[in-house]
Amino acid sequence: MKTVLITGATSGLGLMLSRYYDSKGFNLLAVGKNKKKLTLLKKEITEKNRKNIFALDFNYKKNYINFLKIIAKQKKKFDIIFHCLGGGFGLHNPLIDHQDLNFLFNINVSTAVGINKIIIDKFKYNKNLKIIHIGSVASIEATASVGYSMVKASLVAYTKTLSKSVIKNNIFVHCVLLGAFEYENNAFERLKKRNKKIYQEFIKQKLPRKKIAQGEDFLGLFDYLASEAGSPLAGSSIVADFSETNSYRL
Repeated sequence: MKTVLITGATSGLGLMLSRYYDSKGFNLLAVGKNKKKLTLLKKEITEKNRKNIFALDFNYKKNYINFLKIIAKQKKKFDIIFHCLGGGFGLHNPLIDHQDLNFLFNINVSTAVGINKIIIDKFKYNKNLKIIHIGSVASIEATASVGYSMVKASLVAYTKTLSKSVIKNNIFVHCVLLGAFEYENNAFERLKKRNKKIYQEFIKQKLPRKKIAQGEDFLGLFDYLASEAGSPLAGSSIVADFSETNSYRL
C-alpha cells in the first residue's frame, strides 16, 4: 500500500486529504498545528495511522526540525506528498514589512522546500514520487494581498525549477492553483461564519457560477496528479478555479 505525507492537516484540504487517503487504505503521515483538532482526526481514521498524526506548530523552528527528524526515521518510503500548509494570516498591508514577509514565506514555501529536500536527499521515496503543492490563483492575478501573492508566486517558480532538476529521478512535482472553495475550518468557511455579507458579495461578484466550490470537487484532480497518468503535467501549475479568475493561464 502506498504512503502519503500531508501537511496542514488541521483544516481545509489537508484535513480533507488526510481523511480521504486514510479511507482508501493508504499509510498516512500527517502534520498540523492544532492539537485538539488533530486529536479528533485520530478518532476518525484507522488505527494503523493514528500514531502518525503529529501536532507541531512550524512557527517554532524546533517543531519543524523535529518533524524533519520524524521523516528521516520513517521506515516506509513516500509515494505522494501534499503540501497544504499556508495562508495569508490577515497580513493585508501592501507595505508589508520584512518580518511579516519572512513569516509568510516560511509557512507557505520554506517548510515545503525543507521537507522535499530531506525526502529526496535521504532517498525516502519510491519510484514515481508525486509532490503536489497547493497554491492559489493569487499567484497569477493581483486580487489578494501583496505578501500572500508574492509567496504563492514563489511556489509556482519553485515547482517548475525543482521539477526540471528531479524529473530524471522519476520525481514529479506539481502545483495546483486553487480558487475559492470551502471545507471544514478553511478560510472561506471561517469568512462565512465571521461576515456572511462579505462572503455573499464575493460569491455574487467574483464567482461566475454564483456558488462556491467544495473541497471534494478537487479530489478527482488530486487523484489524477497523484497517479502515473498525471506525470506529463510535471512542472505545471494547474489552475482549478471554476473560471473565477480573468487570467489566460492554463
